[in-house]
Amino acid sequence: MVIKPLAMAVCMALATSSFASDLGIKPFDIKTIDPSVLEQVKSVSEQANNTMKSVDKTDMAWLEELRASTPQIEPEEAPELDEAQVEAEKKHPLGDGVRTLIFVSWSMGATAIKDIMAAYDGRPGTGIVFRGIPDGMKMVDAVQKMHMLTQDTQSQVSVLLDPLAFQRHAVDAVPAIVLEAEDDSLLVKASGTSSTRLVDDAAADGAKPGTDLGAHGVLSDIIEPDLLEVAKARIEALDMEAMKKRAIDRFWTVHTGTPLPPVTVSAKRLVDPSVIIPQDILDHQGNVVQKAGRINPLEMMPFNQKLVVIDPTEDWQVELAKREYADHGVNLTVTVMATQIPATSGWEVFEATQDAIDAPLYLLPADMAQRFQILRAPSVVTAEGLSFAVREFTKAEVEGDTDETL
Repeated sequence: MVIKPLAMAVCMALATSSFASDLGIKPFDIKTIDPSVLEQVKSVSEQANNTMKSVDKTDMAWLEELRASTPQIEPEEAPELDEAQVEAEKKHPLGDGVRTLIFVSWSMGATAIKDIMAAYDGRPGTGIVFRGIPDGMKMVDAVQKMHMLTQDTQSQVSVLLDPLAFQRHAVDAVPAIVLEAEDDSLLVKASGTSSTRLVDDAAADGAKPGTDLGAHGVLSDIIEPDLLEVAKARIEALDMEAMKKRAIDRFWTVHTGTPLPPVTVSAKRLVDPSVIIPQDILDHQGNVVQKAGRINPLEMMPFNQKLVVIDPTEDWQVELAKREYADHGVNLTVTVMATQIPATSGWEVFEATQDAIDAPLYLLPADMAQRFQILRAPSVVTAEGLSFAVREFTKAEVEGDTDETL
């Protein structure tokens, strides 16, 4: 019986999990690249994986059939999520129920803000709210500055950076006090004061939700720009086309492929794809589904593939790929792989090669070259009996259009 762990072992013997997309061979199409993704990903490799999903995939019937014939072992059921934990993730930083928001700005002065924090130390559901960070200040410095308020006052009042709260309650000057319902709606609002007495008394007297008591003292400007507006402006200022061009220009400096020396003498060798199972494979109930020993994947599934590995900078090797691709028959899938793409002319070589062979072009992964013992270019890999046959062609043989069988 062949089961999922065995399928994994078979895939390892074949260099990776399946051909084309499952082999880890990624086709590159410059026209499908999203410029906003190109700049933000941590590596060009990750960007390529995320932006090249729309191109044609090589026929994967050989291992798809293997998967289809492989009984799946059901994993143990995942533990149910703790509802209390899920709810905790949704909670407002100030907790459940009605909360008191005291809107401030550094324009009020540090002393005034510290006095507010000291006055409401220990009051539940109360927070000091800033709209953003001062111009010219780094976020880490702004956070540190707000943290120092707590350090200096030893107050337990939360200090929040929440531009949405300013927008939600139309706060355009400080100080301001807002009683906010659990659904973020306004209950009572007062401006020009840092005392909560006005809003508390109004709420106790049955003020209607949305009541604005107006200004009751001196108001100060908010010197911190809206954090969301700053972020939006910075995004709009990005030159996406320039970012896209930079990412594309450096693409081939990262994707170097697997350079191989040229073939100097025609050769052919057989590669045994067998793998050793060092110990019995058990299912989740402890039943033996595959005994330890040697297995050969070609005994279970035919390999209807032809792998053509070339150096695309050599015209004669491109011509070989064109010939091998055209001469594949209806039951054989051909995958053409490049050993390397020059960084200085990467896209030109890549596109020119695809046009010449009239087929997708892939980069040769190093682990695949090792598994199939692809040592030189050009090489053509097919199945022969229970082995993989690796044939190496010389330039003279290709240009002489010989039909020699090695």
